[in-house]
Amino acid sequence: MKIHYLPGILLLLAGCSLQAQDLRVSEASPALLSDSSTDSKAELQHAIASLLKAEEVLIADDAFMQSSRLSLSRAPHTDPSGQLIMGRNFEMPDVVQLFIQGEQCFVYHEESDQHRPLPLSKCIAE
Repeated sequence: MKIHYLPGILLLLAGCSLQAQDLRVSEASPALLSDSSTDSKAELQHAIASLLKAEEVLIADDAFMQSSRLSLSRAPHTDPSGQLIMGRNFEMPDVVQLFIQGEQCFVYHEESDQHRPLPLSKCIAE
């Protein structure tokens, strides 16, 4: 029996090179969204959730429209009546920033030094 691994290896290599896309924060400019479509917002929420290793992230409709930085805090734990369960939250918020390099927008999380490309989003330099 002959097993062919070459196509799988090529797909794996192509995926890695497409994901990296030579995006470098040091060479990028802070950016703002030039439009806030439903697809763009969904793409941003998915990318930010991936960066923060969270199941879901909710952002405002005007996120990244006036500032390239976005501060995110965890939703407080409440009981069914809306009362806080754990009291105050002393965690520092996570900060993500929108950048553009060439025509490519991407969101960057400084604490983890990770970024995610945003192919559906349209950005302009801040």
